[in-house]
Amino acid sequence: MKILTGFSYFGSVAIVSASYANADTQKESILNDNKSKAGIYCWTHVDSGKKYVGSSIDLYRRFMQYYNIKYITRAVKSSLICRALLKYGYSKFQLEILEYCDPSSIIEREQYYIDSLKPEYNILQVAGSLFGYKHTPESLEKMREIALNRSDETKAKLREAALGKTYNHTEETKIKLRDAILGRKHSEETKAKLSLIQSNRIKHPVAGFKIEVKDMQTGQISHYDSIRDAGKGLNSNHASIRYNLDNGKLFRGRYLISKKNN
Repeated sequence: MKILTGFSYFGSVAIVSASYANADTQKESILNDNKSKAGIYCWTHVDSGKKYVGSSIDLYRRFMQYYNIKYITRAVKSSLICRALLKYGYSKFQLEILEYCDPSSIIEREQYYIDSLKPEYNILQVAGSLFGYKHTPESLEKMREIALNRSDETKAKLREAALGKTYNHTEETKIKLRDAILGRKHSEETKAKLSLIQSNRIKHPVAGFKIEVKDMQTGQISHYDSIRDAGKGLNSNHASIRYNLDNGKLFRGRYLISKKNN
């Protein structure tokens, strides 16, 4: 039997968004009901009461993997829930959707349910934890899903962190990023402020510096008006060019990048 309700939590009793008493006979409903949905789910072994809490931004895809015998067979060495599904069979498990939620809050909500339910089948008791754990195919898939759905701002921050840098955003960039995060359109006041910033930029352009690129194999030297132009000339991006410029490393083991003396 399937139960559909709003979610709330009272002590140790959860009122779930959807519940399937028999994961074997209700396979079709499980898959059809959860297409294009993100959320937190819970497997429960009906005899022992042991649980597993997981999450996915694509529940249909995740459940298709659980119903793929080859997939869960590959994961048995590092996944207790996959091992249990193979041992007891789907008919011995109840599947619940604890909460449908926005993909951006997946990890936070998963941690909430792990803390609340203390699931025995979870090897990790920290959602998304990387410590002392060899990733199962399920974990790798979850990380891939999250990576594909990162916002442009998150991607930029990760790129900066990877380069060991934190750039001070301009006031214009801060405004655009803030509005993008909040999912709102620019107000008339904000538009006026951005227009003023643009006009001041034209009147008072920011001075850049020219770039010199030397091919250490051929000795050829090329000059560019900016880091961005150098990136285009080398079929790369400005972040990579800046990294090699600041660290004095050869780009692609061949090109020496330096500031051009005026």
